Amino acid sequence: MFNRFRFPARIRLIDGGGDEGGSGEGNEPEPKSFTQEQVDQIVERRLAKERGKYKDYDELKSKAMKLDEMENAGKSEIDKLKESNAALRKQIDDAAAEKQHAEWVSEVAKDKGVPAELLRGSTRDELEAHAELLHKALNPSSKAPQVRNQTRTPSHQNSNKDAEELSYIHQLLGK
Repeated sequence: MFNRFRFPARIRLIDGGGDEGGSGEGNEPEPKSFTQEQVDQIVERRLAKERGKYKDYDELKSKAMKLDEMENAGKSEIDKLKESNAALRKQIDDAAAEKQHAEWVSEVAKDKGVPAELLRGSTRDELEAHAELLHKALNPSSKAPQVRNQTRTPSHQNSNKDAEELSYIHQLLGK
């Protein structure tokens, strides 16, 4: 069998000998014994002491619960006020944006000479671009002279396309 330890085990045995100290009573106290009544009294004293530490625990617990309820009620009131404030701000912003859009529509309609009801767009640039298109469509810049009793038309390859465009313009202008 091999040694598992690094160092060899050297055990020294010492003979204890006999009773050398004498045969008298020593300083060791006898173990104390308690009756059941004494044990009950000790337990009751310790329980009373512990109960004294926690006697106002229920009162403190109820106060803490009331405080939590008040804080939650206060928070919910604050949250309600914040939500109503945000809703009112949104209404104000929407009304201001609608007013601004109406001003742009009236200004662009007046500048370009087109009816305000026909203008479409959400920004001033979009409104002006749409007004330009409407102005060109409603007020052609150069009108070709109308020839009455014209029987012959030049034959073009695109004559059918021209006729469609002409009919579209007549529909736009209401002629």
